[in-house]
Amino acid sequence: MRTFELTPIALLVIAFTSACTTQPAPAFASSANETSYAERYPTALLGARTEFADNETHAREIFAEFPKYPAQLTNPDGERVSEVVSRADAAGKSGAYARQMEEQGHVSSFFSEEKDELNQKVGGAAQYAAKQKECTADVSSPAIGALDKGVDKAMENRLRDHDEAQRYIEDNQDALGKANLEKLQKQADDISLASYLVHVRVKQLKLELSQLIDESSDVKKTLERSDKEAQAVLADAAASKPAKATAQKRVDAAKKASNGLDIEIEQAKRAVQEMDARSDKLEKDYSTALDALQKALKDLPKK
Repeated sequence: MRTFELTPIALLVIAFTSACTTQPAPAFASSANETSYAERYPTALLGARTEFADNETHAREIFAEFPKYPAQLTNPDGERVSEVVSRADAAGKSGAYARQMEEQGHVSSFFSEEKDELNQKVGGAAQYAAKQKECTADVSSPAIGALDKGVDKAMENRLRDHDEAQRYIEDNQDALGKANLEKLQKQADDISLASYLVHVRVKQLKLELSQLIDESSDVKKTLERSDKEAQAVLADAAASKPAKATAQKRVDAAKKASNGLDIEIEQAKRAVQEMDARSDKLEKDYSTALDALQKALKDLPKK
C-alpha cells in the first residue's frame, strides 16, 4: 500500500515549530484506491494549479501597494511602524499563523459550499419567528446579512489573535496614534497574508500537486475498477431498479472523471516544473518590496 508523508501544511508547521526534532513525520495511506476520492481527483489537480496562480497574483497585488503605506498614515512614528511591518512579515511565516489559515480555509470552503442551505435555514427561522410575533416585515434578508458579516468578522478576529503585529499595535496604540490604528491593522493584515502566501502557501501547493501527480496511475485503476463493477450490475438481469440506477450513477461519475484526465495530469506536471522558479521569483520580489517599505519608514522623521 502506498503511503505519503503528513499533509504539506503539517510538514511546514513542524519545520517552523520543531526544527530541532529528529522524529519522522507520521505517514498515512493514500486514498487513490477509494472511488469517491478518484472521482474528485481531476478537480483537485485543477484546484491546486488554480490556487497557486491565484495566490501568486494576490500576493503581488498586496505588495504592489507597499509604497503607498507610509502616506496613508498620519504623522507616523517610522521606527514603531517599521516594527509593525517586521512582526507582520514574521507572523506570515509562523506555524501558528499557518495553522489558523488552514483552519480558516476549511471554514471558508464549508461555508461557501453550504451557504445557500444555511442562508435558507437562518432566513426561514428568522421570518418564522417574526411571523409568530405577527410581524410582516422582511427579517430574512437582514438575518442572512448578519450571518455573513458575523462569520467574516469572527475569522478576521481569530486570525489577528495569531498575529504578533496586531498585538504590538494594541500594546503601542498611544505611540502609534489613534488615527493610525485601523490603517495599521489593515496594513499588518495584508503584510502577514502576503508573507504567508509567498513563504508558505505557494510552496505548500507545489508539494500537494506533486503528491497528487504521484497518485495518478492508482487513480486511473480505481476509476476503471469502479466502471467495471458498475457495468456488471447494469448487465445483471437480476439487479433491482434502484441498484441499476446507482450503478449508472457510478458509471457516469467514472466517465466524467476519466474524460480529459490525461491532459489534466500533463498540465499538472508542467505546472510543477515551473512552480519552483515562480515561487523563487515571487519571494525575491516580495523581499524587494518589503525592504523598500522598511527604508521609507526609516527615512521618516524620528520622534
